[in-house]
Amino acid sequence: MDKHTQHLPVSLFRGSRLALHFCYGMLLAVIYPHLNQARRRRAMKAWSRQLLSILNIGIQIEGPQPSRSDGGCLIVANHVSWLDVLVLNAIYPSRFIAQSEVRSWPVIGWLCRRVGTVFIERAMHQDAASVNRHVGALLKQDVCVGLFPEGTTTNGKQVGHFHSAFFQPAIDAGVRVCPIALRYQDKNRGPSTTAVLTGDMTLAQSIWKILRCPRLNALVVFTPALPTANENRRVLARAAQESIAQGLKNIGYTRQAVTQQPVSAFSQTVLTSQSAYALLVDPLFNQHPK
Repeated sequence: MDKHTQHLPVSLFRGSRLALHFCYGMLLAVIYPHLNQARRRRAMKAWSRQLLSILNIGIQIEGPQPSRSDGGCLIVANHVSWLDVLVLNAIYPSRFIAQSEVRSWPVIGWLCRRVGTVFIERAMHQDAASVNRHVGALLKQDVCVGLFPEGTTTNGKQVGHFHSAFFQPAIDAGVRVCPIALRYQDKNRGPSTTAVLTGDMTLAQSIWKILRCPRLNALVVFTPALPTANENRRVLARAAQESIAQGLKNIGYTRQAVTQQPVSAFSQTVLTSQSAYALLVDPLFNQHPK
């Protein structure tokens, strides 16, 4: 067996935990739309962190995170995997713009609808205009919106072309654009393509590939926010693309990094059976510092 592949029984056990967690997510999604913004963010962050813990995915953060007190912002990032949304929501929960195909994904599509994902039809200019109005209204309500401007996934080694259309709502609302660079590494901190979802790979195949991987690390680099006042959307998109490309180039060189290390598989089992879901429900009913 490949030394980088987890034993089959362990992978199946992790898969069963993942299925249970999605069941919990479906229960949570029933009440999620009725929560206020602060409680939604806490619930989303807790659920995403627990899912990453089940998959044994750690997060390393570089750069200063934008402050919630500064109002809404447009989060833009390079796109590598379906995991990207979970990684970003585990740190800085946002409402994401996604392709309409995601809506039809089993379970995940329904969850996305319940948490307020903004769906966009491919190559429909009228739909894009409607989405822009919706996103602009959210930004003016101090909601943070997430966007993958490449419009498709890459291998994470470089950044594709950024489409500028969805930068316009940030300009109209006068909010910041916050570029974030994403990359995945193996347990030895070498580049990993395990999380990459490109080509003809299905979502089920991608999930199984991740379940068979002993350990992944998601590297998240927050680059300086970009002002939007009197800016052109194409210039802004190009600046965000260059900022993320530079962030990927500099990954590992920033000394002030915060790492969230997942515990061992055995410890995860103990935590899950005793307290994890209680901790996930806790943000819905109790006030904690954000």
